[in-house]
Amino acid sequence: MKIEQIFQDLKFDLQSISKKANERLLKEEQIRSSIYCSLRNQGYIVAAERNYEKNSEVECDLVFWRNSNPESESWMEIKTARYSKAKNDIRKLDKFGRNSWNNGEKGQFNSWKKDIQKFNLLDNIDVEKYFVLVEQCFEDSLFDKMHSQNLYDIIQLFGELEYKKIEFELKWNKAPVNKCIVRIFELTNYKKTTANNGSSPITGIVEKV
Repeated sequence: MKIEQIFQDLKFDLQSISKKANERLLKEEQIRSSIYCSLRNQGYIVAAERNYEKNSEVECDLVFWRNSNPESESWMEIKTARYSKAKNDIRKLDKFGRNSWNNGEKGQFNSWKKDIQKFNLLDNIDVEKYFVLVEQCFEDSLFDKMHSQNLYDIIQLFGELEYKKIEFELKWNKAPVNKCIVRIFELTNYKKTTANNGSSPITGIVEKV
């Protein structure tokens, strides 16, 4: 999988959204559709919302294969995040003029954790696994804040997982944010015990744009 190509495709798609759009937050469907197309253009066969188990209702965002080879199977979960400490920003106001912007830090972390732990349902835990986190923020990153302070034991969850990331400008008239950070975690080292026993720091590689 060409991660750099996914970064560039996502950047193009998200920056193509009009700044005057009524959007306040990214939707996971937007991210999934962009990555789906990127993977297809890379030659993968892609399935969306595939069940983890035959009789399970738990679904994975994307599963993909190279040339129908079952041994090349990869699983990907996708999450969006938001964080803004912008003060006196009218973009925090809803259509009724109320400040309805809520960073919801713990709730967002729990949603990341829930998605990563879905991989525990895989019969073959050694298949390629990816977690994509697409964050809208004003200046500071929620993920970086949590990791630097180890809030909610985030280091225990992510353990030794490595990631690549890209940052780019993303401004919308109705969202108090000015940039987007996309992180793609390669969960090569993720095991069913990682969420409880991992303690090593996450390492990141920044893609130049």
